[in-house]
Amino acid sequence: MKLKRTWMKGELNSKILVNRPDKQVVLTIIHKDTEIDSFQSDDSVTLFVVGGKLKLHTRKESIILKEGQLLKLHKKVNYSFTTWKETVFLLTIVNR
Repeated sequence: MKLKRTWMKGELNSKILVNRPDKQVVLTIIHKDTEIDSFQSDDSVTLFVVGGKLKLHTRKESIILKEGQLLKLHKKVNYSFTTWKETVFLLTIVNR
C-alpha cells in the first residue's frame, strides 16, 4: 500500500478486503499528523488499530486507540480522528 501513488503524495491509502451487502472491511494506512474530519455511519463501525495510534473524537469524548486495540461505535455516531504517527487500521462496517 505504501508503493501507491496516493500514499507517496501524502494521502491516506485504503484497500477494501471484504465488500458484501451486510459487511465491509477496509484496511487503511494514514500518515503521521493526519486529521480525518467527521464521519457518521448509518451502521455500526468497528476500528481495530493494526499499528500506530489513533485519537478518536466523538461528541461525548476523545479516546486514544493504540496498536492492538479495538473500538465499536453504534449507529449514527459522529466521529473523527487524528494521528501523530503513521497508523494502520481496519474499519469494519456492519449493515443490519
